[in-house]
Amino acid sequence: MYCNSESRSRGYDGQAHGIGFGGTVDKPRLFISESFDECMAATGDLTFEAGPLLPKRNADGDFGNPNPSKYFDLESLEVWGVGGDEVVAEALGDRHKQRELVAANIRKARKVDKAQFLDDFQSGLIESKAFNHRAQMRGRGDCRIDEDKKNNY
Repeated sequence: MYCNSESRSRGYDGQAHGIGFGGTVDKPRLFISESFDECMAATGDLTFEAGPLLPKRNADGDFGNPNPSKYFDLESLEVWGVGGDEVVAEALGDRHKQRELVAANIRKARKVDKAQFLDDFQSGLIESKAFNHRAQMRGRGDCRIDEDKKNNY
């Protein structure tokens, strides 16, 4: 089974967007597009027994043409789920936990160690003119150095 629902990758990944069954990612045996238009049903693959999945139609749309159509449009789709309310609640809880974990990792990556940042800023690792006054102040007669904190006054 193949499912590509990533809207961010639309057009960039070269993959079809929808659900595919059988075959390969590039050529599924049965493919239902996200818009339900131009869905595809191939006549064979290595997963299932060969044979047409769609009825044979002639040019007028009537049945009876020996060449089955490859493309079709869906008018409706019935989806079934199994497991009951407990399974759905557990799955939603797991999804919530995963999203919280991702959000916590993003918050952690955004958090800046302010003391380390200030040390890098003062040492010149981050180029800035913010602390140039300290270098200019050294050597002046009225400059006093605090030996404990290594700061100039």
